[in-house]
Amino acid sequence: MFKLHFKDATIWRNMIASVEKILDEGVFAATPDGISLRALDTSHVVMIDIFYPREAFIEYEVEGERVDVGISFSVLSKILRRAGKNDELVLGVEGNNLLVEFRGRGSRLFKVPLINLVYEKLPEPRIAFTVKAKMLGSIFRDTINVVKLVADSITFKAFEDKRLLIQGEGDIASTEIELSLEAQTLLEMEVESPDSAKYSVEYFTYMTSASRVADIITIQYAEEAPIKVDLEYTGGGRLTFYVSPRAE
Repeated sequence: MFKLHFKDATIWRNMIASVEKILDEGVFAATPDGISLRALDTSHVVMIDIFYPREAFIEYEVEGERVDVGISFSVLSKILRRAGKNDELVLGVEGNNLLVEFRGRGSRLFKVPLINLVYEKLPEPRIAFTVKAKMLGSIFRDTINVVKLVADSITFKAFEDKRLLIQGEGDIASTEIELSLEAQTLLEMEVESPDSAKYSVEYFTYMTSASRVADIITIQYAEEAPIKVDLEYTGGGRLTFYVSPRAE
């Protein structure tokens, strides 16, 4: 038995739109506490971690200790793109299909074939971060949209005055761009060490869809370590990306 009823289908539409650009398929694990997914991309550069607590749902029914739902993200994303602005989302399982229902002005029901995948519980990365910056989702999205215009790499550099410099560098004509997020622009800034770290910008462009519906985004990193980008959603949901540093 598996049935989830969520008020705003567009949140899941935007989340999965970002996930499908990184993961081909994966297994959602639904437990009495909530629904989660943790998976690595095929290149092992990015880990995605999703969790939505049961309290965030209008209706949440899971039979037993865990129900595994294996799906293709590209197929699921195509269905979720049909979600309207005021649609509610209902997910269920019937036989070998995931049922995706949109409830708004009427009801629309889709069946997505389940994939037989083995659930693997990956450990959460343990990283000693030295910089933490918390910002509105709109600030993050606007920053990435500017950097991606000219850059193929993105560098985060923190300063002791709690300023975060974001630099983009491109191979074509040695293009560069710098954006400085001052302390007053950020909701929170912690600098244990004024470190800098560089990553491939493409993975951050993949996050912009999910950032459209995120309330708060928190970035944590350390020099020569993976960066953690945590997107927070209404009801306590979160979508987290761990991105390995760019190899030079």
